[in-house]
Amino acid sequence: MLDRIFGAIRLNPLVYREIAEDQNAMKEAAIIVVVVSFFAALGGAGGLLLAQVGAGTVVGGFFVNWLINGILIGWIGWAILTYFVGKLLFKGQSDIQEMMRVLGYASAPKLLGLLGFIPCVGWLIALAGWVLSLIAGFIAVREAMEFETLHAIITVVVSWVVALVIALLIGSIFGLGAGVATGAF
Repeated sequence: MLDRIFGAIRLNPLVYREIAEDQNAMKEAAIIVVVVSFFAALGGAGGLLLAQVGAGTVVGGFFVNWLINGILIGWIGWAILTYFVGKLLFKGQSDIQEMMRVLGYASAPKLLGLLGFIPCVGWLIALAGWVLSLIAGFIAVREAMEFETLHAIITVVVSWVVALVIALLIGSIFGLGAGVATGAF
């Protein structure tokens, strides 16, 4: 599992192809998403504490970022959206479980979000992990859907924007719209 995580972080397309084909990798992908989302949300919550935001906002922000944005929307929702966009627009060769596996591994760089509590630069480190994860997601989708680069870019951008809008709407419902930027999604 660690070799695959490091391969995924190094953006190795062969690792994503291997994960896509390994039907037993779902448990590993789920573990990665839960752990990474938890620590990224924890780093964001630590940043809010250092900014002396109220405890209720910190706890609420942590919960929304970890469970809702990190796992439900950031992983499961994005995998489902990506599958449908890729399948409907470009006849991608994948299924939802395969998308969940490869996007679960692609979320590994978001672990940098744990450092989000560091004053002045923490948000930059978290952002770097988030961007790297998005790039990994593009490679993962390209390999799992088995289509060309342009189709992967369009699929990722469309599905990601829809997932982001959903995350922002849910965050605003909980009064934590800005919380999305602090962590897991």
